[in-house]
Amino acid sequence: MGAGLAKPLALERNGRLTFTGYLVNALILISCLGTLAYPVLSYYGTIIHFDCIFKEITGLPCPSCGYSKAIGCVLQKDLSQSFLHNPGWIMWIAFQGLLIFLGAKSLMTGKQAVIRLRLLVALIILILSVWTGKLLIGPEYY
Repeated sequence: MGAGLAKPLALERNGRLTFTGYLVNALILISCLGTLAYPVLSYYGTIIHFDCIFKEITGLPCPSCGYSKAIGCVLQKDLSQSFLHNPGWIMWIAFQGLLIFLGAKSLMTGKQAVIRLRLLVALIILILSVWTGKLLIGPEYY
């Protein structure tokens, strides 16, 4: 190995998750559960509201901006407003659910679950399409 080159992280060794693999999967699972819980807790006022760092730096909303407000609208049974705040809220919930499922599966089986490249590319295209739509809707819903 050349000087200055870092050794890659091994999530699996001999077909089983390494300690790092378990740690990464647990962090993904916790992060996704938190991302799903945050809008509900924010809606009921039991958590501190955080501003979007991406929006603070660029002045533009990130692809998930408005997600918490959209879920708040869903909890108020106002679906039309929820789609104005973030048209992709259903996609975000489905994607988080998929990551939770794959993370839990990896932790239970000890083998790394994998998202197929086609699905990942489709999700990225969908996210970028929804983000473009959000930018076209206008700043009053950011």
